[in-house]
Amino acid sequence: MENSGVLCEISPVFRPYIQNLYHDLELGLCKAKVDLERIGSNCDGAETQFRLVLPYCSRKLKWEVIFDASTPWFAPDFRFDDDSFLNNPDEEFLIKNVPSLANWNGNDPNALCNVINELIKLYKAHQIKKLNEDDESRASFEYSALLGNGFTSEQDIEVYVLGHTAEFLIKLKVDTSRLPELYNEGTENNPGIDTALMLVRYPNSTNAELMLSPFLTKCLGNITLPLMHQSGVLMDYVPMVTDLLNSKIQDLLNNDKLKRGLLAQLIVKYEGAVLEHDANSAALLFEMNNFYWILQIDIGINFPEKPPILTLRSVYHSSKGKPKYKVLNACPYNNFEAYIEQQVEIFKNECKGVVPSIQVSNMEN
Repeated sequence: MENSGVLCEISPVFRPYIQNLYHDLELGLCKAKVDLERIGSNCDGAETQFRLVLPYCSRKLKWEVIFDASTPWFAPDFRFDDDSFLNNPDEEFLIKNVPSLANWNGNDPNALCNVINELIKLYKAHQIKKLNEDDESRASFEYSALLGNGFTSEQDIEVYVLGHTAEFLIKLKVDTSRLPELYNEGTENNPGIDTALMLVRYPNSTNAELMLSPFLTKCLGNITLPLMHQSGVLMDYVPMVTDLLNSKIQDLLNNDKLKRGLLAQLIVKYEGAVLEHDANSAALLFEMNNFYWILQIDIGINFPEKPPILTLRSVYHSSKGKPKYKVLNACPYNNFEAYIEQQVEIFKNECKGVVPSIQVSNMEN
């Protein structure tokens, strides 16, 4: 990995700072990891300098960090990719706003993490100041109005201004606390923060983008945002999109309740036949007219819009050493047992060769 190569080139004296920063620091509303890059194509100064790639808004900030090998206990110097940021700050300003840099503790492996956190906060304040310098702009108005509605706080927005364009990355207040219940893997395999972000750019605010965490994307799928009219305002649009997402999440939870109810009914009714079950499926062993078969019921997250997938599997009949099975794609809820009995009789005859077994498959891929 490129990052591992950069890390190995750093002098062991400075490496703990970078290791903690690279492995532990998560920045921005998206809580993304920091990346590392080499400075230039040669190896001059490789042991003492590197470039940080920091997530901010929809951008990647590239800040160079330069240590001095002759005075390793000193704080590093920084070179920013924005010439207007911290241009000749005075000492009092740094002491107040970047105390971890002004009072650098070379014995603390988190020292660089602390400095970067403080610099990012200062960079955000710098961008807001640039936005407010043109207090008659549409973006400046939208930002002030959005904060004034009490629904969104300053901590929920990242601002980036470049020339006459501005963009806002906004955290939407969606309730994801119960979503991991919908999946067998729960939260252990979903360590990331489940966030919903919206990116809005000015002057083209009608092209809002929704940015969902991987887990939310898995749950909700692709979502088309409602059109934001040119005359619309963020203070109305943000709550509307938030309500849309929360409504979809609630629909998933309601459907999950129906799914669990159906499985519970089947498990209670056929308790003696249950081989195994979980929150999304059940396997039951039955016998009918001396024919032993397994009914596999798999209920997806889109139930009841999409019906359960039912699979009949013979206990004794096989093809090339694999159990024979038949998938039933359309099962009427109002006549469940009669439908299954009818399909099992057909399946039994197919397995025994009474009728051509065109619809019978084996487990081979």
